[in-house]
Amino acid sequence: MRIVKIIAVLFLIFILWLGYLGYAALNLKPKITAEWGYVDDKTTELWLHVDLGKKLPISLRVDNVTIEWAGVKIGKVENMKLGFMQDRVDGVLILDNYKAVEALKNHIRDGEKSYVKITLGVSIFGISVFKKEFTQQVKTDILSQFNIKTESTGDLIKTPAVEGISSRWGPVGDKYITIYSDVKLYNPNSFPIPVSGVEFNVNIDNYPVATGTLIENTVLPANGYGVVKVKTLLDTSVLPKVWAEHIKRGEESDVSVVIYLKANVLNKEFRIKVADIEKKIKTNIIEQINSMLELKT
Repeated sequence: MRIVKIIAVLFLIFILWLGYLGYAALNLKPKITAEWGYVDDKTTELWLHVDLGKKLPISLRVDNVTIEWAGVKIGKVENMKLGFMQDRVDGVLILDNYKAVEALKNHIRDGEKSYVKITLGVSIFGISVFKKEFTQQVKTDILSQFNIKTESTGDLIKTPAVEGISSRWGPVGDKYITIYSDVKLYNPNSFPIPVSGVEFNVNIDNYPVATGTLIENTVLPANGYGVVKVKTLLDTSVLPKVWAEHIKRGEESDVSVVIYLKANVLNKEFRIKVADIEKKIKTNIIEQINSMLELKT
């Protein structure tokens, strides 16, 4: 009889535990948030916080959280655990910056349209009980950031003014991404300017990111407009460092664009600066990630 009573009590405790667990599970209002952690040129930490809203009388494990961008798995975290009667799970998603560059290449190949997908699973006693994916489309217009304009300066020989830069992506290679640009210039001088060369340099947070050269010689007509065609090579090897600096600065970067023309004017060789632009670029990647998680929870 005593054994029967012990079994009955244990069974009653189990029923009560199961009932509370079921009630708590049905009334869960989980909230998932993310924030940046430590970052260097190789890896980026993305801290994930899962607030369940209620304490659960159970231990469970969040399995194989992964993040994928443009078809490339760029990060993962394993074995995020929830202890007995806890209501919060914290974990670190480690992003591979070099994998992210490969994803960026795919993103550009696909016309700057891609998807970010975060996958997570939950297991209890080693049995998978939950798996969910959060997906968000990403659209960018990177090259529009470099559509700059400048005014003419100088007295005897005036510098041409940049009226605008129209760019498009070229081949995406292992080391470089090619950009083709049409730089529209206005020559305010009363004589034509034959352009025989171009120096086009882009720095981000003092890192040399891209350099451009003239595709073909051209002549800027007197008091008229001309188009200088430029081929620019974007160095992908430096991008992980640029990314790390961008995140460290709170998703803000200083971009500088310098353009020189090489020209022969009045039988003299000139190196004419037509642009020296500094601007800030801001992103809201972490806000987009949190918005994605909030909308789908």
